[in-house]
Amino acid sequence: MTAVPSDPPVLRTIPTGHPTHPRRSIAAAARRPRTTQLLHAVEAAITRLDGLAGGFDHATRTALDRRLREALTRHIGRTGENGPAVPAVRVACAHLAAGDLEWAYLSLLTARDQLE
Repeated sequence: MTAVPSDPPVLRTIPTGHPTHPRRSIAAAARRPRTTQLLHAVEAAITRLDGLAGGFDHATRTALDRRLREALTRHIGRTGENGPAVPAVRVACAHLAAGDLEWAYLSLLTARDQLE
């Protein structure tokens, strides 16, 4: 069957308890293929920082920072310096490096909103 513009968007269900929105349009995901790797890295960092009680050790902060920077480098290679969320991810990395986890978390939430 061929989809026509009047067809409603196809939705997929994400398992209960998943940290993302309960439902997302497949068509919306297809419109943002370039941000997928960066979005996954941002969401993983948010999940890791979510509900943080206490501090992270240096090794954990460094691992998060490295993953975000690698995903950001790939993202910039595809979208350029003006790609969505580039400033917010850079700010998050700076806060992770400084140990300001709350500010890093807030910057990552901003980045996620710009990538979705």
